[in-house]
Amino acid sequence: MVGGRLGRSAVACALVGLVALAGTIVPAPRPAAADAQAGVSPTIAAEFVWAIDVVRTERGLPALVPDAPLSVGAQEWSGGMALLGTLVHDQQLGAVVSAVDPGWRTAGENIGTGTTPQAIEGAFVASPPHLANMLGPYTHVGVGAFVDGAGRLWVTERFYR
Repeated sequence: MVGGRLGRSAVACALVGLVALAGTIVPAPRPAAADAQAGVSPTIAAEFVWAIDVVRTERGLPALVPDAPLSVGAQEWSGGMALLGTLVHDQQLGAVVSAVDPGWRTAGENIGTGTTPQAIEGAFVASPPHLANMLGPYTHVGVGAFVDGAGRLWVTERFYR
């Protein structure tokens, strides 16, 4: 399903293509992005967490707790998508979240690719299923960002409660 929302009883994923929309999603200043060299980008991943929390708090929702083990898996997933050159949801997301928190109740995943964090996050905000994940009943988030050799950014946002 688009946006990657799943329940504990049904783990369903679909191939999703996301066309990044231009634009900034928040008027407030944001953290500086990491340099554009290829590879893992923890600074950009932190920028996505920050942007998610801005979207949530602007709507009266609490910020999410960053989850380091979930972020590691999201980072690996982003790098794999970049290597394959395609967006694909993790069909094993339920098992991934279970390894982090065996008591989880619901999880979701947003994946995207584009030229800037603002363009990708703007596309997520403009997409009802992706925005629903950002505003969902989650308590934790893990984000992984990867910049490929062409300077294209790949991101995986994982949520759970």
